[in-house]
Amino acid sequence: MYITEVSPADLQARIDRGDAITVVDLRQPWEYHAGHIPGAMHIFIQDIPARFQELPQDTELIFQCWHGVTSLDVAAFVIQQGWPATSVSSLMGGMAGWVETHGVDSLVPVE
Repeated sequence: MYITEVSPADLQARIDRGDAITVVDLRQPWEYHAGHIPGAMHIFIQDIPARFQELPQDTELIFQCWHGVTSLDVAAFVIQQGWPATSVSSLMGGMAGWVETHGVDSLVPVE
């Protein structure tokens, strides 16, 4: 199954334009709380099977993990559960790619 990958620069451009997207951060809760992409929702990867119904169905879902590998698996799982492949993608390079492109100061902590 082919999963679309979105580059960190493209994701930032889409956020800036206000596109209908939802970034889903799959990392550990403490990692999300320490810093995440602005506007990202958090569902820990192990909770996806039980919580995938919480995913918004009116936006494109962009899954994000640490390196962009596990997020591909989650995207495939969500597509297998019935989401259209055209509305599910993965952040290329994950959080590591985001930080490399935009810097650690681009992350927001949970207050």
